[in-house]
Amino acid sequence: MRTPTNGILRTFSSTLFKVAVALPIALGLTAGRAHAQGAAEPAPATTPPPEAVASGSPLAEQQLEQVRKGGDQDPFQAPGAFAKYRLGNETETYGELGFTANWLNPDHNDTWFKTKVKLAVVAPRNSTFDSLSVAPGQIALRESYGEAGHIFDSHPEMTLWAGQRFYRRRDIHINDFFFNDMSGYGGGFQDMKIGEKAKLSVAYLGGSIENGRDAMGNEISADVGRLAKSTFDIRFSDIPVGPGNLEIWLIPTIAVRGNSAVENHSGLGGGLFYFTPMMGGFNEISASFGYNAAANLSTRLDPIPSGGWLFRAVDRAVFQLNPQLSMMADFVLQLDNTNGSPEGSTDSSLGNLWFSIGARPVYNFTKYTGIAFEGGIDVTKSQVNSSPTAVVGKFTVAPLIRPGMDFWARPELRAFVTLATWNEAGQTGGASSAGDKVGATFGLQAEAWW
Repeated sequence: MRTPTNGILRTFSSTLFKVAVALPIALGLTAGRAHAQGAAEPAPATTPPPEAVASGSPLAEQQLEQVRKGGDQDPFQAPGAFAKYRLGNETETYGELGFTANWLNPDHNDTWFKTKVKLAVVAPRNSTFDSLSVAPGQIALRESYGEAGHIFDSHPEMTLWAGQRFYRRRDIHINDFFFNDMSGYGGGFQDMKIGEKAKLSVAYLGGSIENGRDAMGNEISADVGRLAKSTFDIRFSDIPVGPGNLEIWLIPTIAVRGNSAVENHSGLGGGLFYFTPMMGGFNEISASFGYNAAANLSTRLDPIPSGGWLFRAVDRAVFQLNPQLSMMADFVLQLDNTNGSPEGSTDSSLGNLWFSIGARPVYNFTKYTGIAFEGGIDVTKSQVNSSPTAVVGKFTVAPLIRPGMDFWARPELRAFVTLATWNEAGQTGGASSAGDKVGATFGLQAEAWW
């Protein structure tokens, strides 16, 4: 899922110093964005609004881009980085349209049932009436599931679900990095109390790679041999520890691919997430590790060889420092060795390195007017022999208006100026920035959700 912040018109106007004029326009009508959402987290004052009981939750992000040299405008993102700092630096055209049907007791004050469907749309950026039939246009089913709650009087807080859904996602809003995301097909139960405060959630999540099909819709490859993956997501959450709450996460995983001795193996992953309310907001620090079939720490059907692993440490925080000043900050350290370090291909046993640090402070001059600053640095280094270290830095200034002083107050209308710089190994910005080591973008943007 993308958060609602796009729609860009860019025109370049210098051969030495690339300047883009951007007019991003986006309208997010989606309920329950994932900006600070660990599903088991307590809800501090500065988290985004919870998912509403509603009949629809559309999100639209649209843009038109023009570049004097031709081709699309590309974001400033370090090679090999899993994310980019997004304020004044997004180029996606993406939308979501969701519908929720409350079949029984929409107030959830007794036994309740609901179903939810959500579509995602990716559109080309050629004109004001783009067809999804033109590449890269496409539409996908992101959620389709049923859920029920208060089924058992002994555990009225527990919910049961089955289908395809966004499952207990956590992300860093300022770079749109979903560092804990087990979305997929499956079923299970959530938030069953164990003791006075702790909760248990268990889900089965599985999938397989679909066979190719010919023009008539007939399968063109055999069923045997496709990668199939089964994962159990087990979470003990809301465990009181000191001033905050601890979540313990385990994902035992089995991957099967025909008679492949390399990819037929089990795996184990998991992590710890420590959430602390503080300074009008929260801080959450986490560490996750996955091995073998669980090395990607997700439900993705990646063919991971035996010995593959990934380590990820994340710190994210939102503070309301005073009524006028709020801020989000993050830190990411990731060591990615999911390819198992094939012999002769690497000079690093630590895998591909990604380090990221950034912050977005927002200051309100009045109740409705303010200014946002966002700075971030990404450092990456491939494990391939003798690979250089790539560095990309990005800084954005964005005067804004919005209906309140909270960090999550939306809708937010902005004007922005973005500057980026990089070293030779960090070449970014697409074809229009080829050969350069600095770039700039400015424009207008709107962002909304509820």
